Amino acid sequence: MASKEKPAETDEDFKARIGNMMTSGFLSIGVAIGSAAGLFKAMSRLGKPASCSEIAREANKKERYVREWLASMVTGNIIDYNPDKETYFMSPSRLQTLIGGREHGYIGRWVQLIPSICLAYDEILHCMEPDGPAGVPYSVYKAFHGVIDGISSLRFEGGFPVFLSNMEDLKTKLDSGITVCDIGCGVGRDVFDLAKAFPKSTFHGVDIAERIIQEAQIKADESDLSNLTYHCYDAARLPEDWSDKFDLVLSTDSLHDQARPDLALKEFHKVLKSEGYLIIIDINSHTKLGDNLNNPSAPLLYTISLMHCMPVSLYFDGGLGYGTMWGMEKLIALIDNAKLTCERHFPLEGTAERVFICRKIL
Repeated sequence: MASKEKPAETDEDFKARIGNMMTSGFLSIGVAIGSAAGLFKAMSRLGKPASCSEIAREANKKERYVREWLASMVTGNIIDYNPDKETYFMSPSRLQTLIGGREHGYIGRWVQLIPSICLAYDEILHCMEPDGPAGVPYSVYKAFHGVIDGISSLRFEGGFPVFLSNMEDLKTKLDSGITVCDIGCGVGRDVFDLAKAFPKSTFHGVDIAERIIQEAQIKADESDLSNLTYHCYDAARLPEDWSDKFDLVLSTDSLHDQARPDLALKEFHKVLKSEGYLIIIDINSHTKLGDNLNNPSAPLLYTISLMHCMPVSLYFDGGLGYGTMWGMEKLIALIDNAKLTCERHFPLEGTAERVFICRKIL
């Protein structure tokens, strides 16, 4: 029996869909504020229907702002409201969806990306003009790295890196003591957690953003992690005396942001020992748009690319601007061109990422 074709969308249907999308967009900002301001956590601690003043007091926030936020959440069907008692309530299951950990995908943190990337809204419009700048500097995205830091927790479970769960030989080496470099480490969350998990190994974190590297080193020093050092370097120009230095090189969700990922991969080859591993964690997507049409996360990821990943790459001279959705086919081709080989790749469960296990071609 032939399947029924989906009815064509009418102009009125399209108008209604855009209206609903717009409302959801505004509502998402409210959810982001509730997550960032700790309002959902305050309601979870109260554990019962509560007044606006009780919620504001528990969260240590101004009541007038909390009241307006609650109105947005109630009319958006996020929070339940009793008009007779003027109390607000969320079920524990709904609260866990927004404040829960890895098992809930850190939705409360993901939604905070929306306002963080919108800091570049005017700059992106300027970049689109024929005589506008090529890209946007990292300094514009003041909150972005902090949000990504929280989301990167998805790669760890109980303090252990999930992406190493099927690599027993590498875990054994990390337990015994090897030298590791996380290139494009951002605020350094991944390499920080690895340094705690494997105290006998030596870790280095590298990023081009000087401010966040300084902050990451302060955190490491305050935590007495003597096996972790951070450096401010361009991934496409690593020190010459680092040749054949590292047993393991990591690139976690940052290679697509690089101005020249092709040159960065060649530098990864340079600093990797002959028997070492290169592990790249990047977005789980395809290079061709047509191959991403059934990916439910594609609209989100293409928009993040437009608002952040592509323009920060294009900001630098010669930046290629591949963007978030450059795809596994493009990445694997660049890996091969850098005299590396991708032995296997697989999706990282519970994330929008894919893991690429690579070795050096001698």
